[in-house]
This record gives sequence, C-alpha cells and structure tokens, in this order.
Amino acid sequence: MKTKGFTLIELVTACTLLLMLSTIATTSTFNFVQATANLKSQYNNIQNIMLLHSVLVEAKMNYATDLALSNNTSEVQHWNLLAQQNDSTDLIARLINPAPSSTNPSSRSYLPTSRNVQVTTIINGNPVVSYVMAPITDMDSLLKAYQLTDTGTPTGNIVATISVGPMLDPTSGMRPTLPIIDWRGGTPQEIQF
Repeated sequence: MKTKGFTLIELVTACTLLLMLSTIATTSTFNFVQATANLKSQYNNIQNIMLLHSVLVEAKMNYATDLALSNNTSEVQHWNLLAQQNDSTDLIARLINPAPSSTNPSSRSYLPTSRNVQVTTIINGNPVVSYVMAPITDMDSLLKAYQLTDTGTPTGNIVATISVGPMLDPTSGMRPTLPIIDWRGGTPQEIQF
C-alpha cells in the first residue's frame, strides 16, 4: 500500500529542478536587461554621432561657401593640406575661430559655441535628470559636448575620432569629402553589429 505524499528523494529532486529553473530564468532576465542597456547605449551613441555629423557637415559647407565667395583659394589649399595630414584638431579650430573675412567679418564660429546636455545623476537611489551647458572651444570639448565619451557624459574620457576631410579645390582637383566620426577601436562604446 502506497501512502499519500512525496518521498524525500522526490522533494529533493523537485527543489533541485526549481532551483535550476529559477537560476536559468534569473540569468536569462539579467542577460536580457544587460542586452537592452547595451542597445540603449548604442542607440544614444548613434544619435550623438548623427547630431555631431550634421553640425560638422553644415559648418564645413558654410565655411567652404564663405571661402569661395571671398575667393580665398589659399585658405582652401591650406585647409586641404591639413586634411591630407589628418590634422582635424586644427581644422576644427578653424571652424570655431575662423579668421575674419569679407563674408564673415565678425569671425563668428561656424560650429555651436555650446550645447545643452542632459546629465543623469543618482541621488538616494533615484535618477535625477539635469541639464548643463557644455562649452565648445576645441575638438576635445566638441566631442565631450556631444557625449562621445566612455561614460556618455560631457565629463568622460573621449573615445571617438573626427576626420573632417578636404574641401573642393578646382585648382588642384581636390574633391570634397564628408566628415567621418568613428569610435576608437577596442573601446566598449564601439558600435558593433
């Protein structure tokens, strides 16, 4: 005659199976949350790259147009020499602090001089969103203002590079290129597909 209930072996087996299933479920949930956080981070990185790319294209186009209107071929040739040397730091500086010209007598910057950046801090376990004004004075501050850093904030370490590229120069046959913004290889923020 069999008594009602479970044997010790059946209980241990059932508990072990429940423990294994809950471990698998917890691990899967954790992996899903991590994957979602990584995708959100990559999405934010792509958005920031697209914003900066748009700003750089417009600034370079406006600068090239002003140089063409003022017939300043020597500045175009100097720009293209710096572009061939991949000296984007000096090219960005030219867009921020251009020399006075007939089409830009006040030497206004072709790039924004600052950017309002959202910063999230954790206070007492709760995220608090605030906005700070990130000044743009050189290439490093430009990259930080567009949050292309290891922390995705304007205070992190820069993990992106910019290649501004040459302008159209009919005298030398130089063709223009669009700016390129890329992550430094091997950084955790590198966008992977």
